[in-house]
Amino acid sequence: MGRKPVVSLEDRVPQLKQRRRKKANRRMLAVVMLFVLIILVILYFQSSFSKVQQFSIEGTEWHTDEKVIEATGVNIGDSYWTTDAQAVEDSLLSQLEVESAEVTKKFPTTFTVKINEYDHVAFIQQDQQFVPVLENGALMDAVPSNELPSHAPLLFGFVSDSVLKEMAGALSKLPAEVQQSVSEVHLTPDDTDAGHISVYMNDGFEVSAIIDTFAEKMEHYPSIITQLDPDVKGIIDLEVGSYFRAYETSNEEVQESVEDEEAAGEEEGQ
Repeated sequence: MGRKPVVSLEDRVPQLKQRRRKKANRRMLAVVMLFVLIILVILYFQSSFSKVQQFSIEGTEWHTDEKVIEATGVNIGDSYWTTDAQAVEDSLLSQLEVESAEVTKKFPTTFTVKINEYDHVAFIQQDQQFVPVLENGALMDAVPSNELPSHAPLLFGFVSDSVLKEMAGALSKLPAEVQQSVSEVHLTPDDTDAGHISVYMNDGFEVSAIIDTFAEKMEHYPSIITQLDPDVKGIIDLEVGSYFRAYETSNEEVQESVEDEEAAGEEEGQ
C-alpha cells in the first residue's frame, strides 16, 4: 500500500493560519508605532516646544520684570522639563530683596513667578535721588521725585546700614494711619542716645523719640493728639514718658503734660 499524503495543520485548520498572520501584523504595527513615537519624542525635545518661551511675573512693584527674570537664572530656550522650579525659587530668594517667591510651570512653555515683596516704608535721599526703603532696610532703585507717594516718609541722616534697618523695622510696625501721618524722620543722636530721632508729622507736630521704643510709643499717637490744642504746635516728647512742649512763643515756653494710652485706659475703666 502506498503512503497517504501529509496534510499540514494550516491546510486542515485555515483559521489558525489567519490568526498567526494577524498576530504578526499586530507585532509589526506595534514596532512601527514605537519607532514613530521615538522619532516624535526626539523631534519634540529638539524643537522650541520643549523650551522655555516666556515668563509670567506677578506681584512686583519695586522689582522690574527684567530683574526678576535675570534672578531666576533661567533663559529663553532653556529646557522646560529639566529646569527645577524649586531651584529657581531658591535663586530668587538669594538674589532679590523679597519676602517669598513661588515658581510654577505652566504647560507647555511658560514659567509663572509670583513675588511677595517686603513692604515699602520710607524713602531716603541719595545723590539728589530718592531711594525706596523696604521694611527689612533694603534699598531699591531710585525713583523720580514726581513718583514719590505722599504716605511714605523721608529719612535723613541714616548713614549706617544697621541703624537704617532698625528704623525701617520700627516704621513697619506702626499702625497704617500713624505710618501715613509721618512726613520726615531725622536721625539726631545726642549725648544720651545714638538712636535719638526727630519725627515731623503731617499735622504739624514734632515727635522726639528713640528708635528702640518708637514703634511701641507711637501706637498711642492718635490718642495723644486728641488731648492737644491743634492750633498750638510743638514737640511731643516720647523719649521717657509722654509730654508736650510747645514751640517758643514770645520767648516763653509752654509745657503740658500728656497722658499716655495706658493712663487714659485706666480712667475709662473707672
